[in-house]
Amino acid sequence: MDEQTRQLAELLENMMCDFGTHNLSSNCCENISHGEFRALRTMSRSDKCTMQGISKSIAVTKSGATRIVSRLEEKDLVRRVHDQNDARICCVQLSKEGKSLLSRITEEPAKKMTTVLEAMAPDMRQILLIGLRAFAEAAMNQKANDDTPSKSSKVNRKINDKETS
Repeated sequence: MDEQTRQLAELLENMMCDFGTHNLSSNCCENISHGEFRALRTMSRSDKCTMQGISKSIAVTKSGATRIVSRLEEKDLVRRVHDQNDARICCVQLSKEGKSLLSRITEEPAKKMTTVLEAMAPDMRQILLIGLRAFAEAAMNQKANDDTPSKSSKVNRKINDKETS
């Protein structure tokens, strides 16, 4: 691992511990898992949140998202609502309790971050945002490339399929 990579990995780990919403046993505040927290956060950003939308957003299978939503539903943090135009579509919404919990969980890290950002010069805050956006975009592009099978792997699969038939 080169020095820049090591430094970045260490900085990111420290920031996640300092500003993160979960503890070392991967529980968020008030005994919800990190996956449950991410699902709640996803739902808070959309009026109509489908299981497929949740699964894509938090990088789990659709059945994994369904299990997470079921646990959140048991805790009265979300409710399932069928689409008025298409009853086959099930959307998930935050309950009043879910909104309140999400607010409590995110409030403390946000306060810490505000204090730190206020201590920085405005131009350095801008540089930080530009750099983090570029890093996040590159990471998303890399993930998209990793998730998309290359032409050569498609060709190899076709050859292998023909050999086995």
